[in-house]
Amino acid sequence: MTRAHLAIVMMALLGATLPAAAQTARPNILLIVTDDVGYGDIGSYGAPDVKTPNLDRLAREGTRFSDFYAAPTCSPTRASLISGRYYQRVRIERPLPTAATDQGLRPTGRSLPALLKSAGYATGLIGKWHLGYKPEFSPNAHGFDYFFGFKSGLIDYWQHTDGNGQHDFYENDQPAHPSGYSTDLFTDRGVRFIEEHAGGPFFLEVAFNAAHWPFQIPDHPSVAPNNARFVQPVDENTSTRADYVKVLERADQGVGKLLATLAARGLDRNTLVVFMNDNGGEWLSRNAPLFHRKDSVWEGGVRVPAIMRWPGRIPAGRTTPQVGSVMDVTATLLAAGRTARERERRQPPWTPCALRAPRFSRRACAVRASRARVLSRVCATRSCSAGSC
Repeated sequence: MTRAHLAIVMMALLGATLPAAAQTARPNILLIVTDDVGYGDIGSYGAPDVKTPNLDRLAREGTRFSDFYAAPTCSPTRASLISGRYYQRVRIERPLPTAATDQGLRPTGRSLPALLKSAGYATGLIGKWHLGYKPEFSPNAHGFDYFFGFKSGLIDYWQHTDGNGQHDFYENDQPAHPSGYSTDLFTDRGVRFIEEHAGGPFFLEVAFNAAHWPFQIPDHPSVAPNNARFVQPVDENTSTRADYVKVLERADQGVGKLLATLAARGLDRNTLVVFMNDNGGEWLSRNAPLFHRKDSVWEGGVRVPAIMRWPGRIPAGRTTPQVGSVMDVTATLLAAGRTARERERRQPPWTPCALRAPRFSRRACAVRASRARVLSRVCATRSCSAGSC
């Protein structure tokens, strides 16, 4: 897919080429985020040992991005997604420490969920937050009507405790004590949210902690050793690639249940589904053909899988080399939801410079070092929709 072709697709997201009747129906939005998954860990991205039939189906029915970028670690990526701004602007350049109760993303009233909520969307976040513990930093403070998940960077999949051994599971801002494997809990609650808001429009983010460590496999309740310490290859009784694969495949099954719920409710054709990962994979991940891993600015640390599906709007079965970033997702979702801020700008995300009015865009660059694309500095031309980049 060329840049011009993708621009036409994104203009369709704004309703520029749709019939008047179609423009009145805003889509539901389902955003699925995985954690620490490698670029080559999904079947449609070349994984030889992981079965991801549901993500692969999403790629067949939508457009797959080969050159999509996130931050090197999780909190910065999530800060950019929610704020629509470079993470340096909101002073979250590293993962927030587990005990950092005074740090977090400050609400502005112009975040992604807040703007969609003001446009009439029911908004929900299920899964990982990692942008602050205090109520003033919480998902609810940023415009999510409903939150079910955890606030730190990782939890024990079965015990729901953080890296300090403290309970870390919430429903809105109140501690919650559900029983079960976290991936399954997030899937089931996501299904419930879709069913409860089938009248739409809704914006649901399901942020799985899979396949972040501790690499606890499903169907076998366990306690992660040493408060879910990150085990290394040299440790005794260390985790294995087989463990990692089971963790990731359970998340893919969750994706399948979410998609099946959309179909059962007759919502699949009017739901924009976006899948992305938060950063490069870790030592058990497969980042091939890229070099290095999470927490680096080499391609293996920042280039991630991303897929978009919206039947009848986004072409099916396509792969695009168009450079994109997390902030482009923010702009695209706001455009799809036809929020007031996007209507004011009247510019689709990812429009080529030649087709975009300079007053609405910020020129950037994608500089690649070497033919192997092992190092890159990426900031794609974008509409800075949720805030000033």
